[in-house]
Amino acid sequence: MPLPDLLHVTAEPLDDACLIRAVGEIDMSTVSALRRELDRAAERVPTVLLDLSGVTFMDSTGLHLLLEASQSSAADGWGFVLLRSSAVVQRLIEVSGATDLLPVLDPRAEHVLG
Repeated sequence: MPLPDLLHVTAEPLDDACLIRAVGEIDMSTVSALRRELDRAAERVPTVLLDLSGVTFMDSTGLHLLLEASQSSAADGWGFVLLRSSAVVQRLIEVSGATDLLPVLDPRAEHVLG
């Protein structure tokens, strides 16, 4: 019997951006699905918005992907923003000291984007 999907990733095209939503667990066995969507979006649109509000678990593999995406966006000229993060993701970012390395939208501004 196959294992259930531990991570569900969707991509929603916007005017000049792509909104990627991840729901579930991001770890070594699931991070490739999120990486694929980030890579596709970065090739097609100038800005990628990442919604991690539905992430229930994330290990260092997921954090490493976020840091890679942030560095790649700076080097290659595409926008990358963490739109929303679950408490689990936010805690990992804070504990790792990566807060200043990742572009996180101010939660008070979320109402502007819905």
